[in-house]
Amino acid sequence: MILFIVILIVGIIKPYAIDTLFWNTYFVKFIYLVWGIYVVLSGFTLKDVFKKLFSKKETCTTSEVWLVAVYMSNLLIYLAYIIGYFYFYFVGTVTFSFVFYGLVLLFLSKKNRESIFKDLPEKYSAKKIESKEADSLKLQLDTLMKEEELYKNTAIKLSDISVKIGVSSHKLSQFLNDNLGKSFATFLNEYRIEEAKKLLKENHKITLESIGFEAGFSSKSNFYATFKKIVGQTPAQYQKQFL
Repeated sequence: MILFIVILIVGIIKPYAIDTLFWNTYFVKFIYLVWGIYVVLSGFTLKDVFKKLFSKKETCTTSEVWLVAVYMSNLLIYLAYIIGYFYFYFVGTVTFSFVFYGLVLLFLSKKNRESIFKDLPEKYSAKKIESKEADSLKLQLDTLMKEEELYKNTAIKLSDISVKIGVSSHKLSQFLNDNLGKSFATFLNEYRIEEAKKLLKENHKITLESIGFEAGFSSKSNFYATFKKIVGQTPAQYQKQFL
């Protein structure tokens, strides 16, 4: 709204038809600067979605894929217009056309159209779940994880757990991120580390690598790095005090 007012006022004071030099030389740079700032801030806002996109532990919803597609489209258009401003003026318009039709085709898919906007209000409302409900969710999660030891499954997904406790994957993700302040991967790893610590105390004859796999880690390097990050010691250093 503020930008619209700024452009409106500038348009009245310096109409494009009369002062094209001002618009083409100065004001267009201001527009590109503001556009660039919005692109950067939008990317920062979507950082958790990008993490999920490249994560093997979590799966993005259709709406999250749509958000990434729209963001990447805007980024491509912005870069194309920047290139067009300095080198080839037609690059921006050509890129805009390709991106526009690509997004239209993505949206026209019946499956996508029905689910793209379904969970956005809940997912990105930036509101914590009420404390009473949050406490209940925390208790259910802790009980489920300890009784069924789901963290030992290296292929476990957030949606698998949400089904077991009877909430949507979006609400569970919101609870983990906003109420507990941790990602799904961190949530699982904390249980895995506790399991690994117990095994390190009790089993001195099996290898550290085997303990990592038993606790639910998918690789030796992941186990060592995560253990050191959370505990502050390597698995070997931690076990040494119990020998």
